[in-house]
Amino acid sequence: MRLMSKFFRLILILFMISLLSFFLSNISSIDSAETIAHHLYGNPSSEQIEKVRIEKGLDKPIFVQYTNWLKMAVTGNLGTSYQTSNPVVTDIKEKFWATITLVIAALFFIVLFTIPLSLVSAYKKGEFVDKLIQNITILGISIPSFWLGYLLLSLFAITIPIFRVVEYGNFRSLILPSITLAIPVISSSTKLLRTILLENMEQEYVIYAKSRGLSNKRILCNHILKNSLPPMITLFFQNIGMMIAGSVIVESVFSWPGLGSYFMSSIINRDTPAITGCMLMLGIIFVISNSIAENINHLLSPHIFKGEEFNG
Repeated sequence: MRLMSKFFRLILILFMISLLSFFLSNISSIDSAETIAHHLYGNPSSEQIEKVRIEKGLDKPIFVQYTNWLKMAVTGNLGTSYQTSNPVVTDIKEKFWATITLVIAALFFIVLFTIPLSLVSAYKKGEFVDKLIQNITILGISIPSFWLGYLLLSLFAITIPIFRVVEYGNFRSLILPSITLAIPVISSSTKLLRTILLENMEQEYVIYAKSRGLSNKRILCNHILKNSLPPMITLFFQNIGMMIAGSVIVESVFSWPGLGSYFMSSIINRDTPAITGCMLMLGIIFVISNSIAENINHLLSPHIFKGEEFNG
């Protein structure tokens, strides 16, 4: 029963995403008929624009247009991009893997830095190192991604040319954008994990471990960290969707040929089918990653869900 409920909820959410994606990209100052006519005729006349409007069904009410689009979308047809003349699905597939590569690299840096920084900060609570890490994480959360990206770009690619940013497929070109994408998540995750670690330090099993003569460092690494990871694993998967959505800014700064930069160029070129397709794709990814996180949380902490079901 619970699985059926979750399934129908997922279908409803995806339907709402498709509805919002279509209406947000179509109820705007963009005249799709004019945009298509410009791509077809260069400098179209009003008659040519009207001809395109009728041929593409853009003269019909918006709800009729949405119904027609939805019928195509469920078969995997999101229309044709105005800027590339390719099916939007084809463009999204090509760009998606570049974005996934960027996100995987960012996740590597998140795991690499979050756990050690959190452990040190919790172990040295109140000391200079802890305060330093806390201030750095606040800074990492506060700096806008586009400003952080330009700062790293100007510093490490121009002033000190250590990394490349123009050769997609080169490992060195991946480092700066992935670090830019990772820094806000590292900062917020470090603060959260530190808080969870400190809360677990007050638990009875820690007092028992200390009474057995175990060192604070061993208790922290072997026991407290282990019990603090379940909520962090949930957050880890939630961050995947957030980072893919946040890649729009980072990819634009570093000219990374992923889904984010494709979405931005679609907006600039008033490419309505591509805009709608990207919004739909980003929404679906966000929903799926959150659904995975919820299921993992259910597996790691089943007692919480049993309590909810009992109370319900």
